[in-house]
Amino acid sequence: MKAFPINDSILDWLQSLPRVVPLHAKISGSTSQEGADLARLIAESEVSADSLVAASLWLRVGIIEPAHEIVQDDSTQNGSYLHGVVHRLEGDYWNAKYWFRHAKDKPWMQLLSNAVVQRVAQDGLLDIATELKVIHQGMFLPTEFVSAHEHLSASSRSSKEREDAVGRIAYLEWECLCELIGNS
Repeated sequence: MKAFPINDSILDWLQSLPRVVPLHAKISGSTSQEGADLARLIAESEVSADSLVAASLWLRVGIIEPAHEIVQDDSTQNGSYLHGVVHRLEGDYWNAKYWFRHAKDKPWMQLLSNAVVQRVAQDGLLDIATELKVIHQGMFLPTEFVSAHEHLSASSRSSKEREDAVGRIAYLEWECLCELIGNS
């Protein structure tokens, strides 16, 4: 995770997690043991508890309450995009798409798209990402990724393979976002 300003304790914690991001928010996750552990790690680090770095760490494990508090007043490109992730995890799909459209800086979105597409291809997920319409004509489409989440949530017959792929794509998207946040 190039340029992401975290200490070794947080890095070790991140590396202990599976390489997927949850598809749904953990209700009251900030009061869970996992939430308490992350809050302690953030407090013991040089990461500001109200920074986009902290918000991205909360989102990595699907805990949206503290992340939402951080991003709701942040109108930067990174903040708007993370706000979309909050609402995607929450299941508020219309609002998630709104925030992804709000993050409309073309050069920034192109950087993110290129990075996500490259990682998806390296991870062997390009075919399923294309099938899900998450990647189209070489572009990662965050609003279509919301639709993929929504479809999985609404379908009682979604395959484990698709759910795993969406979680892995979300992880790759998260990695790319961390690099953009770390470089800004």
